[in-house]
Amino acid sequence: MPTDTGSLYVVATPIGNLEDITLRALRILREVDLIAAEHVPVARTLTRHYEIDTPVIPYHDGGPEPQRILRRLQAGESVAIVSDAGTPALSDPGHAVVDAAHDAGISVVPIPGASALVALWSVSGLPSANLVCHGFLPRRPAAVRRTLLELAERGLPVIVFEAPRRLTSTLTELSRIIPDARLIIGRELTKLHEQIWRGSPQDALEQFAEPRGEFAILIVPPASEPQRWTDPEIADALADAAAQGASRSQAARFVAQQSGRPRREVYALWPFESTR
Repeated sequence: MPTDTGSLYVVATPIGNLEDITLRALRILREVDLIAAEHVPVARTLTRHYEIDTPVIPYHDGGPEPQRILRRLQAGESVAIVSDAGTPALSDPGHAVVDAAHDAGISVVPIPGASALVALWSVSGLPSANLVCHGFLPRRPAAVRRTLLELAERGLPVIVFEAPRRLTSTLTELSRIIPDARLIIGRELTKLHEQIWRGSPQDALEQFAEPRGEFAILIVPPASEPQRWTDPEIADALADAAAQGASRSQAARFVAQQSGRPRREVYALWPFESTR
């Protein structure tokens, strides 16, 4: 059993590929007294795959479940809460029991893992600054329009999640509200048919005319587009990296990530005669 009995563990689970779970998460799921899951059949797919026999019960933020789990925590039992994919309480159920546990003085322990937000951001090519995660958009078209207008006014890159049946209407609104935005769309992230796509809202409507799978969308307003690094700036950055002991390949990879320029362009701007 965990040393901190009576703790609530907020456990991130894979967003698609079952291999994307941490060793720590597997240990916790085996050691706790109870797993509280957004949907029991989904959780049992994971527990069966890894031969975990911990009891699994359903959990929702509404209704009596948070208080029932709180009573078990207060009785000294350890509980892991999981959602269908990713991290509980982040665009998924979980916040009610986490809040109640904090109020009751119960230890709440994060067990981080796979995240659609981080996965899409990591391959966006954007610098690591000022990103808004909105999560799932509202269901009603008028509320979607109002939300997108509010997000556009902030002028910051924002990630939203969308279901395939609503993708076309959302992209249509984006093409009206921010036609010059750049979109980075992750479809079925970490799954067999994963796709990373870049383009305008109008181009996205054509690309995903028959949407299938789950979508994460990074919306980059025109004002948020990073300035393209000049060749001299690239050369200076490479020289700085070399002074710290980086090889040409290591420096090119690092500077490409920071500048948003393709790695092959950065590599060609190596300012030394040596190709070490």
